[in-house]
Amino acid sequence: MNSKKKLTEQSKLIGEHPKSGLFFDWFKCEDTPITANKKHRKLTNKGINSDTLVEHLSKWIIKHHATKARMIRLERKKKILDKHGFSQYIEGKVPFPIKSEKTQKGNLGEIILAEYLTETSGLEMLVYKLRYNPNVEQSMKGDDLLLFEKQNIQNRVIMGEAKFRATKSKKALDDIVESLSNKNLPISLTFVSDRLEEMGDENLADEIDDLITNLHAQKTPITYVGFYHSEASAYKTIEKNLNSNNKNLVIVSYGEDNPSQLIKNSFNEALKMVME
Repeated sequence: MNSKKKLTEQSKLIGEHPKSGLFFDWFKCEDTPITANKKHRKLTNKGINSDTLVEHLSKWIIKHHATKARMIRLERKKKILDKHGFSQYIEGKVPFPIKSEKTQKGNLGEIILAEYLTETSGLEMLVYKLRYNPNVEQSMKGDDLLLFEKQNIQNRVIMGEAKFRATKSKKALDDIVESLSNKNLPISLTFVSDRLEEMGDENLADEIDDLITNLHAQKTPITYVGFYHSEASAYKTIEKNLNSNNKNLVIVSYGEDNPSQLIKNSFNEALKMVME
């Protein structure tokens, strides 16, 4: 008798929900029944300690917005300057949004989705795009998220889009579905290739250049993942309104009470970690 659990269609595309670690502690996961036009993974808060969650998210905010070398430089400056002097020095140099709540909300969604899919799928971010934002107070253009199988770049790509709404809306869902139509190919691959070349990884940059050709020739499959972060009942909007003919699309929803506060607290803690 085969007792092996049958994978859901969602798990076939993005991997199973973690069985341990932060995402296991944070999220209750339900892969809802699929239809011809709906694949939805519903995440809800299990009741994780808010301070623990904010601590993790603040570290991810720093990780995605700044290289280790940049953080080391800031730490060195902090030791040289007194607190007041460092505060003056850091003005305009914090590598993540400190004023724009809109950008904070968008960026944190991208970060949560990236970390979640990295764990569930085993694919990797080759370039942390938020580190290259010329204006941290504004959202970057291009794909929200691209993940690759580093050992075999041509094998598979995950393309992600994140949306935050304090109050759930069908339009936000429709915008995700439109962005992740199977007619749409990643538009940031040249950006990824250029950054890899700058980092000295010319072989990987060449692989990304070859991937561009393979995607246009439909030789490499793309998994499309939308992340919808909103109020606790957000999943109802997905269940009622998700309608996509893209068979490789999964919408991951995460609903919670007062989601805006989590974002504000996480960015405030990230700033505190840089300043203190």
